[in-house]
Amino acid sequence: MTGAVDRRLLGRDLLSAAAAEVAGWPSTSPSRARQVTWVVGEYGRALEKPEHPLGKDATMNDLFARGPIEKYLELAGTGALRLRAARDPKKASDHSEKIRLEVLQLLVRALGIEDYADLPPQPDPPSKNPVAKRPRALLREQLQQLADAPGSTTSQIRMLAIGATVCDTGVRAGEQCACTVEDLSPTVEELRVVRRPQGASEAEAYTELLALSGLSRDAVRRWLPERRALMARVGGTTTALWVSLHGNHHDGQKVPAGTPLQPRGLARAWTRAVAETNDAMAGEPGWEPLPTRMERLRRGVTPKAKTAPMQPDAEKAAILLDLVAARGAELSMLREEEKGTTAELAARVAARQAVRDAWAEGVEHTLQLSVLADAGLTDDASLAAAGWEPALLTAIDRGQGWGRPSKAAAAGCGLGEQRYSG
Repeated sequence: MTGAVDRRLLGRDLLSAAAAEVAGWPSTSPSRARQVTWVVGEYGRALEKPEHPLGKDATMNDLFARGPIEKYLELAGTGALRLRAARDPKKASDHSEKIRLEVLQLLVRALGIEDYADLPPQPDPPSKNPVAKRPRALLREQLQQLADAPGSTTSQIRMLAIGATVCDTGVRAGEQCACTVEDLSPTVEELRVVRRPQGASEAEAYTELLALSGLSRDAVRRWLPERRALMARVGGTTTALWVSLHGNHHDGQKVPAGTPLQPRGLARAWTRAVAETNDAMAGEPGWEPLPTRMERLRRGVTPKAKTAPMQPDAEKAAILLDLVAARGAELSMLREEEKGTTAELAARVAARQAVRDAWAEGVEHTLQLSVLADAGLTDDASLAAAGWEPALLTAIDRGQGWGRPSKAAAAGCGLGEQRYSG
């Protein structure tokens, strides 16, 4: 990977040549290539500053000496090298400095001068002490207040659901973004999460069923109709639980609203919500500003978790699905003949347990709904009696591209028209 750059070049020309070499490596991702362009542009502008000890004719050895590098980092940290003015020029970012040093190390590799370059060490990582229980509770309350305020936005409602879920489950951003509507239990009382420990292999991933608190359940129930309205507006059919609210760009391509939320987008949205919370709680007794990253928040959480299979066992799933059908048929009959009686109430409880057990094994929502429809539970009220959250049902429909009776019939689901009348 080294030796292709003419090391006799000077200043900007040398930096640009090294950047081109790094960008051409198969291991260099598009995002890393953009970072390389950014850092080289900054360093080139630093050479034009009178405060910097080097100029446009700087040699390779001078460019990667400790003093000139530290001066470049100092200028970059103050925002003096930006092409556009920063919102807060005095606010330096440890993360940005980390990226700059990583890119400089890549340029050193491209030039083959690892033994001669003298780069500063990476800054110490920020403290990751867990957020205490009381501030977490205050965060939940504040998110609730934001979402309940007159004119609360879809963004605030989404962040209430995400924030409350993190406080309950301690999920990472990537794990959160991987969740789909299939990962919500029919009653929206549990969330299935595939855990991927840091540094672990794919084989070491495992699945947990995590209990959701009353706040989380209410928040998710509020989010699902907002999600449905957005997906209907943009014509989307993704099954991702968390979706973007606005169009964006990724790797130079336009990404419309209603697409699965990515960890980076989730982090940005979370940062905005936490900033609002910190501003609103400033001056309150015992309040300490919460971190803008979820990492510290989730580290203080001990979730109520149960293990679950990564893939359903076919034989066990078939038995559980037969039980769903039997309990559904019993409930359907009692709803017609003895609605409101103790017997019907017991049938509801039995049906809900059967539905939950099948979901915990990994039986798909649509398969369960098809079986329940054949058993006579064809409308939302009947399915709600069997333990299905109506807002989740509409999310499942949207994920299948349904919305009209003709589409449901074409899918062969067997669900009645009442489920698709609007």
